[in-house]
Amino acid sequence: MRRFLLLTIVWASLGAAWGSAADRSALTLLPETTVLYVEFPDPPQLISTIFDHPLRTRIEALEPYKAATQTDGYRAFHFGRTFLELQLGMKWREALETLTAHGIYAGVDSRTEGLVVLVHAKDAASLDLFRTKLLEISKLGKNPDQVREGEYRGIKAYEVDKTKFAVVDDWLVITNQGKTGQAVLDRLLDSPAECLANHGPFKTAREQRPDNATAWGYADLATLRDAGVAKKLFAGESENPAAELLVGGILSALQQTPYVTATLKANSAGLALELSMPHHSEWIPEHRVFYFGQDGAGKATALPQTQNTLFTLGTYRDVADMWLRAGDLFNEKINDGFAAADATLTTFFSGKDFAEDILGSLTPQIGFVATQQDFRHVLPVPSIKLPQFALVLQMKEPETMTREMRRTFQSMIGFFNVLGAMEGRPQLELNMEKLDGGAELISSVYIPEVGDEQSTSADVLFNFSPSVGFRDAQFVVASTDRLARELVQAPPAAADETPVNTSAKLYGGVLQTVLHDNREQLISQNMLEEGHSREEAEAAIALLLEFVGYFQQAGVTLDAEADRLSVRFDVAVQAE
Repeated sequence: MRRFLLLTIVWASLGAAWGSAADRSALTLLPETTVLYVEFPDPPQLISTIFDHPLRTRIEALEPYKAATQTDGYRAFHFGRTFLELQLGMKWREALETLTAHGIYAGVDSRTEGLVVLVHAKDAASLDLFRTKLLEISKLGKNPDQVREGEYRGIKAYEVDKTKFAVVDDWLVITNQGKTGQAVLDRLLDSPAECLANHGPFKTAREQRPDNATAWGYADLATLRDAGVAKKLFAGESENPAAELLVGGILSALQQTPYVTATLKANSAGLALELSMPHHSEWIPEHRVFYFGQDGAGKATALPQTQNTLFTLGTYRDVADMWLRAGDLFNEKINDGFAAADATLTTFFSGKDFAEDILGSLTPQIGFVATQQDFRHVLPVPSIKLPQFALVLQMKEPETMTREMRRTFQSMIGFFNVLGAMEGRPQLELNMEKLDGGAELISSVYIPEVGDEQSTSADVLFNFSPSVGFRDAQFVVASTDRLARELVQAPPAAADETPVNTSAKLYGGVLQTVLHDNREQLISQNMLEEGHSREEAEAAIALLLEFVGYFQQAGVTLDAEADRLSVRFDVAVQAE
């Protein structure tokens, strides 16, 4: 109870009205040396989005939620909330909306190294009501002197656990540094011309802010780099090939760009977060041209449509160029690994150089697709049912490379059979088919042991039937013959109207189905790892499936335009 009241005091603060600050904006109250800034311009709208969301009733109907409301901690919270509502004469949601009616703003000042939070209430009278009531409540606790009082230029200021507060008209000022708070109060009183609103880079960034942003943030990267903050981030170095493929180009851009902005949009359909920064192709060093392409023009191509799609990834990455420039990108240990891999792969490809002759024969457009497997007409059925997946590539010289890739795949299957025989694994059997439209499929399937042909609890290996497919310039490498066949026979993908460098999507409905297909395995794993009874494990997995079902899809998009680099994260939820 006392902790709840103290936290409430932190948000509502104490103080006295001073002058007329109602017409000020947060941007005029923060100093021009602000290096980090974030704002929530309409908290009541965000509160409404969260608490009036259609999913709320479904969440509140869950047994874990009902159980949580029966705990002593929740009862204490509920009692404290009810007591506060009685004192304020309004419900707690109305109190939150009143307190934050005109926004919450925060900034970090590089000069004083302090954080300041500005809360713009509905009006001075409402804030005065909070002040009066919460001061009375604080005196009822075991420590009535927990709030210490001071003064700055005639303004009363207060401190609780090294956090300082003051109220001026309808503005609540919270800070962890006295000098930072004083600078804000000076602006409230004096209205100096030098402020964040007039800072050049910030003004430029602010022009890009959408009007309907739920939250918006800004970081002065030039100042942070010069100050030596996050040296590892701004060093522009990745630690391994996977990180290089994911963020290598972004790391180079961070070394040059003056600032980055973040925009959050939230509504009942989901939320989207976009990180954006100024960008020019000449900022990218030659050894990282593989990431964005020449002049930053590299774009992913659209992928063929598939059934029961779980995950898709389309990207532009010139892996051949990255492999050849590994010496400029990685340390000695990683480059030794590249050399060893190159020697092994050269053997598989009959002496052809892997980077130049094999990777170099493929375009930089790379696609990856994962879908749910359908085992209704497949035997044996594995006990653990994994998704099937495939790489979708394009060959520069299909007439030459189709024969080379076909021969290499056959050699690899023979090699895997030799290894499998040594370890007692089932053998792979090759098959070749000519399909409609000039497509070609080379597949392999595991041959079950005698008596296991009809098994419904077979080894996990029976999720796989490694295959490759060819159609014109398209080259597919798939984990199953069924997905390879579907991809090479699918109609050509329609070109994206707005192609981007990278796009990835995860589909929640199919993910829920994949997890449900493995429900018994998940229950058994939960019992072993968590020590739960079967009933407890069933409840835990049911809850997991319920939560996954709340999401329609999630996605990430990376786009490099002529003068801007942006990364966007999207999550779409079920509206009902």
